[in-house]
Amino acid sequence: MRGIFQKFARDEGRPQFTVSENIDCPAINANSIKVQVKACALSLIDSKVLLELFKKTPQSEYPVGQEIAGIVIETGEAVTAVTSGDRVAGLLPLDSTVSGCGEFCVFHEYDVVKIPDSIEFSNAAATLKDGIKAYTALHYNAHVCSGDTVLILDGATSFGSMAVQLAICWGAKVLTTASDEEEKRYLESLVPAPAQVIELSGKSDFLVGAVLDETGGLGVDCVIDNGVHMFTSEEDSRILVDEMRHPLPSKYDIISSLAVGGRWVTSQFDLQLDPPNSEMLYLKGASVSYLFEHVWTMSAGQQGRYQHILLDLMDKVAHNVLRVNINKTVSFEKTVETLRRLSDIRIGKAVTLL
Repeated sequence: MRGIFQKFARDEGRPQFTVSENIDCPAINANSIKVQVKACALSLIDSKVLLELFKKTPQSEYPVGQEIAGIVIETGEAVTAVTSGDRVAGLLPLDSTVSGCGEFCVFHEYDVVKIPDSIEFSNAAATLKDGIKAYTALHYNAHVCSGDTVLILDGATSFGSMAVQLAICWGAKVLTTASDEEEKRYLESLVPAPAQVIELSGKSDFLVGAVLDETGGLGVDCVIDNGVHMFTSEEDSRILVDEMRHPLPSKYDIISSLAVGGRWVTSQFDLQLDPPNSEMLYLKGASVSYLFEHVWTMSAGQQGRYQHILLDLMDKVAHNVLRVNINKTVSFEKTVETLRRLSDIRIGKAVTLL
């Protein structure tokens, strides 16, 4: 069996991808299933997150590809949720030793759900990670409900577009941002479209004014970010602007956009709040929560909720409530090249077909 793995050292930011041949697929136990992979959506886990998770048991390489759709070919004797021949989709846990970019992988039976025949394998795989992340941010972190106003940063990305569509589906008023004209056109083409698309174009200081104008000076009930500008000094800011390819809002901008009692959901795992930031949050009665979509597969304590998320996502895709945007599909042989250029894909998802 083949598989793709990434290697990096603690002082290296860019992983190196390698293709391994003749990998042994783990044997299934009483509660697991073996799945023949048909599609694997491509995304990368931050190296710092992986190194932190495995600091007690460091690995020489880490498997690539967690977002899987395929066909069950073998089940353990205690498995009751699925049977051989079922079409399923699921997110491989981060501690899995098997790459999703391969012929077979092993899941616990409650880490997958059946997918309707009307959903293609590529669409099911492309829905998983970003759909779970968006669902977790909106429902479990921010508790968004009908009538709320939500600001979703980088709405044209695969995660952003899922969050925009889900929030609109649940009755929220959605504001979102775009970094260029192409992203803005894509967001305005969504049906239904967000209430406003704010084009940052390299300057985040425009964000607060646009949000306050749209909300009558009140601010938004929830902000969901896609990274945060961490620096505050002018020198550090100039360095960051030179290095980053897309604009990021500052912590001050995000907090200033919040309404009283607002919720800030962040994907910035190393977020540091300075005393002035904490004071602004305190005066607004606002809160900060951290978003990490893989938490569902790292603990067995919330399997019922995780199953609900997966089933609801697949149902919404089947009924065209959620529309998956696939940027490109590639073969296994071209996956490594695609992974090296994955950061260039801002709109839509890349998927490997097997």
